[in-house]
Amino acid sequence: MRPLIPMDRKRIVTLVGTLVLAGTVVAAGVYGPSAWKVLMPQSANSDQVVIQSPPVDSTGAPASNGAVKPATTPATPVTPATTITTPPPGDTGTKSKYREPDNNLIDLAPSVTMFFGETALSNDTKTLAFGTVWNIHQYVDGLLFGPAAGPQMNEQDIKRYILFHKTLLDKQLKNEANASNAVTFTSYLDVLLNSGMDALDSKDKTRIEQFHQGIHDLDAHIMRNDLSSKIYGATPFATKRT
Repeated sequence: MRPLIPMDRKRIVTLVGTLVLAGTVVAAGVYGPSAWKVLMPQSANSDQVVIQSPPVDSTGAPASNGAVKPATTPATPVTPATTITTPPPGDTGTKSKYREPDNNLIDLAPSVTMFFGETALSNDTKTLAFGTVWNIHQYVDGLLFGPAAGPQMNEQDIKRYILFHKTLLDKQLKNEANASNAVTFTSYLDVLLNSGMDALDSKDKTRIEQFHQGIHDLDAHIMRNDLSSKIYGATPFATKRT
């Protein structure tokens, strides 16, 4: 059973509201920190309740909440190296600001191209998945490597930020008629985001770095072919470059 994610009562109501509003948010292309702060407000003093994020299990067996899992077996996430990689020295006095996703940079690796298009996921889902990994990558960089590497947010807020994006993705996928044709990719992304929330909740820098390697490769290597970026080999889709 996955760890329970503590949330207050107001946040539960807001999460339900997010599911209703997610279609509008995705259509508008708004899924950065501004939208997150509007749709997932923080409440400093309130009664605590918990929600549970179910584990991803593609064997077809029902989850603990009765939901039926996809029958197709997804790609097994590759376990990356456990060594924390420090980026080259830079101007530590310069702060890196948040950047909105640039959809013009999308350049999918052949290993994931097959999951999008007329026979699988729509262009809306592609841009939402890209925006998800782009956004989260920035904040994890900032957390691990400081203000010069990325915008700043603490572990718990990044965990909530991941949950926000995961909620939008889950809502979008329910509207995809051919989502079953892309379950290898969507299940992997779901597992990766869950692992990130777990790592951030533990505040274990090694586990956070493992998540960083996966989200880095999915963003820079698999979804936009950034030739200047390092490749960790932390996803099962690493076929863009050799």
